[in-house]
Amino acid sequence: MKTMRKSLLIAMMVMATAVVFANGEKPNVKVEKVGTKMVALQASQLGTSQTQVQLKDEKGSILHKVVLNNNEKVNKRFDLTSLPAGNYDLEVENETSFTTTPIEVTASAAFVMNGDQVTIIKPVVRQNGDLLDIIMPSEDSTSISVTIFDSNLKPVYKETVEGDTELRRYDLSKLGKGGYRIKLRAQGREFIQFVALK
Repeated sequence: MKTMRKSLLIAMMVMATAVVFANGEKPNVKVEKVGTKMVALQASQLGTSQTQVQLKDEKGSILHKVVLNNNEKVNKRFDLTSLPAGNYDLEVENETSFTTTPIEVTASAAFVMNGDQVTIIKPVVRQNGDLLDIIMPSEDSTSISVTIFDSNLKPVYKETVEGDTELRRYDLSKLGKGGYRIKLRAQGREFIQFVALK
């Protein structure tokens, strides 16, 4: 009976996640030029989780960061006049998604590269005792790399999951007690989650 309840719970989680993304819950992120070196960010359908907005240079250094709590909409302007010529990324990230929009700054203007904007729906990680479930976004056909590290950052398990897999379950019962780091890599981006075994 317990096994049946667990199976039913997992099936409900998979269906709920699929329904969220199927109902158009993919974030809507729009970046547009509103001045010579000024861009405006409008983002909606972000859900109720914490949203982080970052402007990064081409080395990945964070130049500006804003963290918004339980905010479903973002309206923000960025004045880029003080930035040197180069390539930048405007990133919007929350618990379920990551969107990056490239911006090119020249000596006289800024240009938004909306054609190169990338949105990634993150895999959902859920722990149930010694079981770890990873629910893959159903619309994503790319493969996802899953690596589990122990507390010393030593990899204890690694595999690549094909994009057509909706649910992947890992039995962690043979691992020792303690904290573990789960690294998920999708479309060139890494997402980190932590789990603890008691």
